Amino acid sequence: MLKNYLKIAWRTILKNKISSAINILGLSIGISACMAILIFVRYESSFDKYHSKSEHTYRVVQHNNLPDQTLYWNTTAYPLAEALRDDFPEIDLVTQTMGPITQEFGIVEGPDLNTFEETQVLYVDSFYPKTFDMEWISGNPVTALKDMHSVVLTEKLARKYFGKIEENYRSILGKTILLHGNEPLTITGIIEDVPGNSNQRFNMLIPYALFKAKNPDVSGNWSGNHQGTTFVVLQNSALKNTLESKIESWKKKYLKPEDDMRISYFLQPLADIHNDTLYGSNIGGYVMPTNTLNMLTIVALFILTIAIVNFVNILTAQSTSRSKEVGIRKIFGSNRLNLILQFIFENSIILLGSLGLSVAILNIVLGQLNENLSVIDLQLALGWNHVGLILFIGLLTLLSAAIYPALVLSAFKPIAALKNKIRFSKKDGIGIRKSLVTVQFIIVQLFVIAAIILASQMDYFKSKSMGFSSDAVVITSAPEFEKLEVYRNSLLENNEISKVSFGSGPPMAVEGLQLGTSFRLPQQSPEHALEAEIKVGDTKYLDFYDLELLSGRNFTTNKEAFDEFIVNETLLGTYGWNPREAIGKKIQINEGIATIVGVVRDFHNNSLQRDISPCIIMNWTYFQNQAFIKIDSGKPLEFIKANWEDTFASSVFRYSFLDDSIEKEYVVEQLIFNGFTILSILAIGIGCLGLFGLMSFIVARKKKEIGIRKVLGAGIPQIFSVVTGEFIGLISVAFVIAAPFVYYFGKVWLESFTYRIELSVWMFLSGGLLTLMIAMITCSFQSLRAAFANPVNSLREE
Repeated sequence: MLKNYLKIAWRTILKNKISSAINILGLSIGISACMAILIFVRYESSFDKYHSKSEHTYRVVQHNNLPDQTLYWNTTAYPLAEALRDDFPEIDLVTQTMGPITQEFGIVEGPDLNTFEETQVLYVDSFYPKTFDMEWISGNPVTALKDMHSVVLTEKLARKYFGKIEENYRSILGKTILLHGNEPLTITGIIEDVPGNSNQRFNMLIPYALFKAKNPDVSGNWSGNHQGTTFVVLQNSALKNTLESKIESWKKKYLKPEDDMRISYFLQPLADIHNDTLYGSNIGGYVMPTNTLNMLTIVALFILTIAIVNFVNILTAQSTSRSKEVGIRKIFGSNRLNLILQFIFENSIILLGSLGLSVAILNIVLGQLNENLSVIDLQLALGWNHVGLILFIGLLTLLSAAIYPALVLSAFKPIAALKNKIRFSKKDGIGIRKSLVTVQFIIVQLFVIAAIILASQMDYFKSKSMGFSSDAVVITSAPEFEKLEVYRNSLLENNEISKVSFGSGPPMAVEGLQLGTSFRLPQQSPEHALEAEIKVGDTKYLDFYDLELLSGRNFTTNKEAFDEFIVNETLLGTYGWNPREAIGKKIQINEGIATIVGVVRDFHNNSLQRDISPCIIMNWTYFQNQAFIKIDSGKPLEFIKANWEDTFASSVFRYSFLDDSIEKEYVVEQLIFNGFTILSILAIGIGCLGLFGLMSFIVARKKKEIGIRKVLGAGIPQIFSVVTGEFIGLISVAFVIAAPFVYYFGKVWLESFTYRIELSVWMFLSGGLLTLMIAMITCSFQSLRAAFANPVNSLREE
């Protein structure tokens, strides 16, 4: 019997080549898109869960309770880890990290010193390997980080420094690399590269003891947080709340009274770090919000639903062409169960073909995702751990798409089938088919309108004035402040370079680098201090970035010790000052007291997801470690590099474009937009495939009606409307249902941004019209073919 089922199934597929191809292609695209999204969601939900102690590991986070707001930091004071280790024996493990940061290294090869710059250098203590799982290729994890002049490399970095070594990494142990070209570090271990689904991004580990020895003031400072992160491992999760309560009363032992009042410590589960937006991302990392992943899961199911609806619609529409076959089989003794099994078997063959094709498509899609999203170091791959997911989707599709058509086909009454008098009532299928088409286009329009809203918000991000000039700005490091003027003058000799300035960073904080301080009036007590961002800039800084002075003056000379401030409007709002009366006022920050000499118009010192915050610009040569170069024409990068190497011969040249750095601040939003754009195209494509297949059968079913209408004088427009009329109505109904849902979810999504667009009627109407237009184009081929057909041919048939 199985052989008979297989033979009939194969004949049916060959007989209905177009519909079978549409079914297989539509299902394959739908299943592969669904699986790609779900694999991405699983990947983004798996960060740090591969560590054996992940369920009991917590990051210590810091809440700064200010008079006007609470700030949430994912970094803590450097001495915190050691103090917790000493005072809380109930904590199993406490480990301290610093970074990742950029450092320069050198390797001596004969008489030459080859220099490298590494951007993911993490300083860790000896408890780090006990807390986090690492695959050690060579070296002893117990002793590798004991000596503060040791270093552990990842496999990738070992190959970069020492070339291909035929997996004999033991030969590297004991070799020396030079930190900053003069601090010798002995290689004591090689580990496998850090997985992509890790929040701890690094390619090199250096003992925290070395950082502590070189920076005693910073490493002993309880008031600042800098780039220190503290992790604790508890015996069980029940201790979390108890420990947080103890820390709240314990911290006064180390903090100043004013710091004790504003600082609170909490424990954040390790597995929550990647999906919790409250504390932001680690340096070099990113946060993928849980809400976004939930939304993507729903989107994946929607895409699969569209594909399944196509499958069901086309198979049920085909049912009239197989009615006689069903009638004959029933007369010769086949019962309904046998027919159901036969049709399920036939449909399953198509499903298996679609599933196999979708796996092949999926491999290509995952590779493209990894390549196009390299900015977030995506490492998606189809593996054995996804077999369960593939089988689940296949079974879900089988139950949804194969059983219902089999029930419809097997239900025909033999006499009616043989007399070709099968009639579909709403109960028998037409109503259900119309409902499925409506559901399908509801989902399609959800995607299309959502993509338009996302595109509008992304365009707003890119086109909104930031309050400063960012075009054609090249940023390089400036490691020796004594040589800044030499570097500036050499650059300005090139006619393609118009301006050069030095500072701690551009007006907008990019790539997670931001200097902060507390500020207050000198007569105020420390507990009244608020938080501000510090920008260090030279006398050319305001002109370089076109920052507008509202009152006062610019800095007149570059100084090695600051005594003047330029502040933004938002800071003035703290004290109710206007720009004119703020001039001459004194402000105290962590680093000292200075006088306000200028006020600039507000500029976006944060990305557009956040408010403009109080900002203090100071002229302090020691912290002017970045050069800003304005290019008027061309790309004189070789000239810049040559001059940089002549000026700072002992360091490694690196550069970036400010526009690119600003764009990276919206990487998650860009990812969502790109995803919805692609999914909208897929949804429309799958929907149109199904619509094309469905139109073929509708035209065949109405062939005689069309012939009679043409004989009675109906023109092409009338025939076209007969065939497509009901679909226009269904798509219109779908739009009316979809629009409120998109409005609600679009409004919720936009409210997560401080600066955002307003939802407009045109977004919805253009989405609805676009969907309708594409659907009409899809219907046109079959409709016009029917309209131009000779009526004699259709009326002559049985």
